[in-house]
Amino acid sequence: MSEIRKLAGEAEFTTFVDIVANAYPGILASTPQEKQRFKEFLMNKQQEDPVVDFFGLFREQQLIAGMRIHYYEMNLHGQKAKIGGVGLVAVDLLHKKKGAAKELIEEFLQMFKEQGVHQVALYPFRPDFYKKMGFGYGPNMYQYLLEPSSFQKGSTKENLFYANEGDTELLKACYNRYVENQHGMIYKTEHEWKALFKNPENRIVAVKKDNKIEGYLVFTFKKQSETNFMLNKLIIKEFIYETPEALLELSTFLNSQADQIQRIEWNTQDENIRFLVNDARNGSSELIPSVYHPSATSGIGLMYRIIDVKGFIGQLSHIRFITSDVKLKLTVTDTFFPVNQGEYSLQLKDGKLDIRESGDVDVEMKIDISDLSSLFMGVVPLKDLYLYSKVEVSDRTFLNTLNSIFATFEKPVCISAF
Repeated sequence: MSEIRKLAGEAEFTTFVDIVANAYPGILASTPQEKQRFKEFLMNKQQEDPVVDFFGLFREQQLIAGMRIHYYEMNLHGQKAKIGGVGLVAVDLLHKKKGAAKELIEEFLQMFKEQGVHQVALYPFRPDFYKKMGFGYGPNMYQYLLEPSSFQKGSTKENLFYANEGDTELLKACYNRYVENQHGMIYKTEHEWKALFKNPENRIVAVKKDNKIEGYLVFTFKKQSETNFMLNKLIIKEFIYETPEALLELSTFLNSQADQIQRIEWNTQDENIRFLVNDARNGSSELIPSVYHPSATSGIGLMYRIIDVKGFIGQLSHIRFITSDVKLKLTVTDTFFPVNQGEYSLQLKDGKLDIRESGDVDVEMKIDISDLSSLFMGVVPLKDLYLYSKVEVSDRTFLNTLNSIFATFEKPVCISAF
């Protein structure tokens, strides 16, 4: 019989750290000193950070697995909404392949459903593993390796300054305004703001006008050679800008680093950066047939999951859809979390999407919860999922109408790591 509960006491955290060290040897060294520091960090995190908890899975009173839970708020299609996050899912080596991870994720979903939260997210150690659990792909991440001179050079840098901890409120106000205008962004917690300044490697350059920060850049340096101290890379960790003017000043700052920096590494979900910079190539001499120059390397990561279809759709009542009226029967498959599975009668009328009582319908649509999650988050067009046989539509003449419904959603952007 299993029990899942919040970790308590030093002994339980000691065991959990041992489990994590074996599960993720690449991120945590197994030395006593490293494990002690990590244990103290986790215990302090749970005690002092109200939006983070650690849970353990016990069998026969023995801790065999655990996870970290986050209680976040995000911009969901223009409205603030709660979202659950999970990370550091770790299972003892002797108990792998015994359903421990499955039990943890089931508890994670149920926990947030009971709290009235309708969506959750995670960063997967294996995307295919979590796709089978009903998580849908989020937006791609693009890693650019750009020459500083490729950034636009404006006429001024007069509004730039080094931000420090005393500027937290101005930085926070800038970040929050950005979140309020960008679907998918997650609000930073107080501990995340403090951590930004605790890292001595972080440099923060900001644009300030009339005592208001309109954009900022968090970056670090990384040496490129053990023998040549002049070979360095600048790594962008966070790039926030509200206006074209703020972006241009920060771009001018990056452009001016050409004498010291060979490449600027920028991980961003913006696939259109090639229109911002003068040269988006990554320095490779290879070509992709026939004549395509290597630019950004892309990867899949953040995954979303709807855990309450009816509740999620209810969060969209503020959206006005510009498309034809239609009555839709939506059939959702969710084998991992069956309480979420079923048929939903939807009606789009006068630009408003509502759940209604069952009745006559114009078209039926069948889809798995993983793809529905990506679809409702604005990650992928319906017409593509239909082409890939991931969606069944009873009447193809309604395909354009259905596609236009989901085309209303913009792609999400999320820079929060958890």
